[in-house]
Amino acid sequence: MVGRTFRAVPASLFIALLLMSGETALGNAQPQQPAISSTSDSPHELWVTSQGQDSEVVLSFPNGEILDRVPLPAGTQPHITTFSPSGAYAYVSGMGNGNLVVLRADDRKIVSTLQLYQAGVHQAKASPDGSTVLVSVVASKTLVRLAADENAESWTENGSLSFGPIGKAPVCTVFRDDGQEAYVSLQPDGIAIVDVPSMTIVDVLRTDGFIACGMIKTPDGASIVLASSGGGGHIYTLDLTNDQLLDRGTLGAADWHSFNMTPDGTLGFGTSPASDEVVLIDLTTQPVTNKGTLHLTPLPGDSANQPDALGGGDPVVDGVLPVSLRAAGQLALVDVASLGIQSYVPIAPPADFDHATCVGCAVHGVSVRPRPDGETR
Repeated sequence: MVGRTFRAVPASLFIALLLMSGETALGNAQPQQPAISSTSDSPHELWVTSQGQDSEVVLSFPNGEILDRVPLPAGTQPHITTFSPSGAYAYVSGMGNGNLVVLRADDRKIVSTLQLYQAGVHQAKASPDGSTVLVSVVASKTLVRLAADENAESWTENGSLSFGPIGKAPVCTVFRDDGQEAYVSLQPDGIAIVDVPSMTIVDVLRTDGFIACGMIKTPDGASIVLASSGGGGHIYTLDLTNDQLLDRGTLGAADWHSFNMTPDGTLGFGTSPASDEVVLIDLTTQPVTNKGTLHLTPLPGDSANQPDALGGGDPVVDGVLPVSLRAAGQLALVDVASLGIQSYVPIAPPADFDHATCVGCAVHGVSVRPRPDGETR
C-alpha cells in the first residue's frame, strides 16, 4: 500500500522515548574555543569527502588532526562515506561516475568497485549485521541490494527495487535493528518502508518536503527522529514498533538540509546552508522548539560557507558535532556541551558547485568510523 497518512498517536509516548535524565542548556550560542579531548581511550577517525577533488580526507576525532588524504578515481565525485558495523570497510558513493567504492579502512586501499549506474550513487548503508548493503542510486531511482562477505572481501549485487513507478528516488537508508525492514528517504518527499528480503515497498509515509539524510535512529533502536525541508525544518518521530509517524512541528529556519541529535535525544541540530547557520532544536517539547542558531563563518560573505552534512547518520559521537562547510571547503567541529566552536579545519579550497547535487562542492560527507568493537558513542 502506498500513500499512508499519519496515524493519531499520543505525543507523550514519543517524548518519553527521547527524554532521559539530565537537561541540556540551550540559548544563543556564542563561538568559543574550548579544549576538547576524546572521552574514550581509543579515539575515532572522521572521514570527510571532497567531491570537487575526488578524495577522502581522514582525521583524528574529535581533535580534528588530518591523518591522511586518500585519492579516489577521477570522476568519482564522492558524496557520502559510511562504514560496515565493525568499521573495517568504508563505502564511498560516487555521485559523478555511478560507482560504489569499497575501501579497507585500516590501510585505506580500494578492495572493490561496483559500477551501479552512469552516475548518481548517493549513499550505501550496511545492515546491523553487515551482511547486506543497500545503495541509493538517485539517477536511476533504484535501491540496489548487495550481499557483503567481509571475510572474502566480496560484495555482490543480489536484488534491486525501482521507485520509478511512484515517481520518486531513494536518497538515504536506516535499517530496523533486525535488518528485515529499511526506511528509505525519498526525493522529492516521503519515506518508503522496504521489506529487505523481498525488496518490495511495504508502504510510503508522506512528509513535508525532502528529508536528505536527516534520519537518526535512537540508540535503543525503538525510533527514528528525522527532519524534512518543509517549514524551514519539519521534525518527525517514527516509532519502529508500529511504523507510526508523529508530527513534531516546524522550525522556521531560513533554509534546511541535514539533521543530527545528541544520543539522549534532547538536543537536535539542523543545517541552514543559505544562512551559514546550524539551528539548535529543543527536542523535549511537543512541538519542538527552535532555540536559536550557531553561525559558522570562517569565510566572510553571504552563503560563503554553506553548512551541510552532520555526522554521517549516527547520533553525536564523543560530544563533538562535525559540520561540513561545502562552499568554504572546511570542517567545523562544535562542542555540544558549550555550543562553542572547537576549530575550523581546512579540507579543500573553496569551490562553486551544483546546489542540487553538490557536484563540485569542496566538502560534503562527514562520517565517524566505528571502532573495531562497533562502538560509535
